[in-house]
Amino acid sequence: MDRRLLLLVLCLWLSACGDQPVRQWETAVSGAYSASLSPNGEYVTVGAIEHGGSLWRLQDGERLYNWNHTQGAFSELAASTFSTDSRFVLTAEKKRMVLWSVASGKPGGFWPVDGGVQALALSDGGRYALVGMANYNVLYIDVATNQILKTLSHAGKVNTVSISADGRVGVTGAEDGIVKVWDLAQGKETFAYRMGDDISAVALSRDGKYVFGALYYGHGKIWEVGTGKEITTIGYRRTTITCARFADDNKTLLTGFTARRMVLWDVGSGKNLQDWRADPPYFWKRSGLVVVDVAYTREPGQFLGVFSNGLVNLWQAKP
Repeated sequence: MDRRLLLLVLCLWLSACGDQPVRQWETAVSGAYSASLSPNGEYVTVGAIEHGGSLWRLQDGERLYNWNHTQGAFSELAASTFSTDSRFVLTAEKKRMVLWSVASGKPGGFWPVDGGVQALALSDGGRYALVGMANYNVLYIDVATNQILKTLSHAGKVNTVSISADGRVGVTGAEDGIVKVWDLAQGKETFAYRMGDDISAVALSRDGKYVFGALYYGHGKIWEVGTGKEITTIGYRRTTITCARFADDNKTLLTGFTARRMVLWDVGSGKNLQDWRADPPYFWKRSGLVVVDVAYTREPGQFLGVFSNGLVNLWQAKP
């Protein structure tokens, strides 16, 4: 082979390579409609294109349960979320939701939903749910009594939602370009921030102290919930943050991007502390692989990301 051609091939191969994960789990053959990681980093639930919903234990890579809404059929799960204490999972097709127990794998309730489910969030014990809808509404639901406590609203499709562990504080982001923080019991906005065209991701710290919101093709911002004070700006121009999660101590924020990338940020300063990029499925062409959820693990310095093809990566902090 000509030396120049060999050099070109080597350069292409090197440019396609990413950081090597500590472990990988393949949970779907042909990609996934949705996926979410448990806050404790022990489980992943996947709405696969070919085999519907399932729950996986990451410790041993075991597929524990098949979670489909109709017996004998594979459900197209548009969204899923773990409760903030990792004990329950809420899954949704466009017009139906099911609550599942992680311990038993059994359903704890079925709900019809009109308006097209876009995003979900679930508090400790699976008690309260936030449901972002395509009809511009957000439902605040008492899961135990099956009551819609409040209906909140935006001026566009609600892309992303998050809830505090106690279910009292919520955050929503929509196509109207606004991040809203809510006192859920009162159904009132604590504050709202207009970021631009379209909100791609929001996150709320477990204790409800900090909120994060990000734009499609733009930066993200962190605010203090109690005061509305802006803490810092993170991200990069012309990039999209697709998901985010605060550490339990609120010191760092873990984010996923559209371009196979994860970044760990310092909450106080906005500094990039660590970043990782996955290998593309095919090194000879551009990949649209998206990080759809991220999580911290119980092991210090280890982080999880699940991608749009159903692949889960475990990353180690760099020295």
